[in-house]
Amino acid sequence: MQSKWYRVNKKRPCKICRRLDWCGYSEDAAICMRVESEKPTRNGGWLHGASNFVPMVPIKKAIEDRPIDALGIWRRWFDATEFKTVDALGVALKVDTDALRSIGCAWAWAYDAWAFPMKDATGKVIGIRLRNTEGSKWAVKGSHQGLFIPAEYLFDFDGTLYIVEGPTDLAAALTLGLYAIGRPACLGQEEMILQYIRAKRVRRVVIVTDNDDPGLRGATKLQSIVPVLSCIYVPPTKDIREFLSLGGKRPIIEACIKDTVWTSPAGQQQAA
Repeated sequence: MQSKWYRVNKKRPCKICRRLDWCGYSEDAAICMRVESEKPTRNGGWLHGASNFVPMVPIKKAIEDRPIDALGIWRRWFDATEFKTVDALGVALKVDTDALRSIGCAWAWAYDAWAFPMKDATGKVIGIRLRNTEGSKWAVKGSHQGLFIPAEYLFDFDGTLYIVEGPTDLAAALTLGLYAIGRPACLGQEEMILQYIRAKRVRRVVIVTDNDDPGLRGATKLQSIVPVLSCIYVPPTKDIREFLSLGGKRPIIEACIKDTVWTSPAGQQQAA
């Protein structure tokens, strides 16, 4: 009897990558759109057997109807976090400690995880993203989704804003010397991003996407509503943090986007 296939959802994440979209599963197999195997499928994914299933890690969700004092909670953790512990994380992630500190990286002892404040377009802390040492991610209960915005930049703004996915990719972008912000995933927070662009008088936007189909789809969706000249940059690696760890430099990125085709707010294309 042929197994019945289902799409992943919030209650049943992918059995391989643990993400909540794009992938599918059956009782004894999974088709993952992100993790490769020796069996590619017609829809662009890869087939995995039960022996490759990743054990389920409970995902803690934010409850939006119970707001918390996100600023107060994060501030207590941040003030109690020793510089050397953030430095150790920076070494592990291969990013600058100053970049992590500017994002607000703190040790959340109550969760045994690293904490990153999520902000609205004005910089107000509205939620807290958590990331444990195994890489699992969730939010403090009662958080609202927001953007990862450095409290202060280590360099001047030249009018070009880079948008990346997640706080650790943001730390990598800052390490490379890019003026950047991050969003929690490849989709979402579009209106906040538009508000930020207008408030900062951004002239150009570079959307840095993970090197996968979901990332490209999310970047294309965001680009379609960006009110300024924009382009999409896809690192020649899994993501921008891996690009940095393998020796990537800012001039490489600038050389790639210098002569690329940019999209105007009206949808017309032109050379930058």
